[in-house]
Amino acid sequence: MPCITRRLPVSLFVCLTAILAGCTSPKPAYEREDFTQNDVFSRTFPSASTTACDAGRRALLSQGYNIDRFDPARVSGHKNFQGEDGLHTQINFNIDCASDGSANQRATVFANAVQDRYSIKRTSSSASVGVSVLGQVSMPFGSSDDSLVKTASQTVSRPKFYEGFFQLLQRFLPDAEAAAAPHVSPKLVPQVVPQVVPHSAAPSPAGAAQPVSSTPPADPVVSPDAPADTLNPATANGPSGPPAVNEKAEPAPEASGDKPAP
Repeated sequence: MPCITRRLPVSLFVCLTAILAGCTSPKPAYEREDFTQNDVFSRTFPSASTTACDAGRRALLSQGYNIDRFDPARVSGHKNFQGEDGLHTQINFNIDCASDGSANQRATVFANAVQDRYSIKRTSSSASVGVSVLGQVSMPFGSSDDSLVKTASQTVSRPKFYEGFFQLLQRFLPDAEAAAAPHVSPKLVPQVVPQVVPHSAAPSPAGAAQPVSSTPPADPVVSPDAPADTLNPATANGPSGPPAVNEKAEPAPEASGDKPAP
């Protein structure tokens, strides 16, 4: 009995292949989002929300990020990269800090990083210049401008990326807590001025040598009631008897502060 084979049309085979390929194609990203509970994008720290955000700002600065916004409850920054293929990549990092309101000051830090890709787009333009002296002469010339055009944008979902950030935030948390602590100004201590005791009033120990004063002693004061007789020194203190006949009168020494009698 002859064997009869039936051949399917080529068009029907192509249609079946396309249907099978459509059934096995991956779903779009927004269809795979199911809001499962995970701790990739958040961590809880035993500190105030403002302190946690300050620690997150320090963590971004230590990795070369430029801070675009810094608030007590939100921090945002970006960092640029350039690959060997000429593509430019920018990571925009956002931090939000929320306090749980408990007495022990616990705050939850939410981190989110978006990766944007840019490519160089070159646009050319031409213009003409007219010279009135030579008439209507046009000289065309061209120019090109380079600009970056965003080609893709994607949220970073790698767990190791966020794990490294939260570990770095934990490292800078003590510094942020020290900066947020109230600064107490040191109390002013009254300055004690030592008293200078005069040398004459200070008791001198036994056997110690007394200092020699360089001030010369004062001249003796002569009473004005009994002026000295410079011609007859025997009667300087009053008459005490007639003087000797052959005795020569010696002049008395002049007082340093008195003038001779006229």
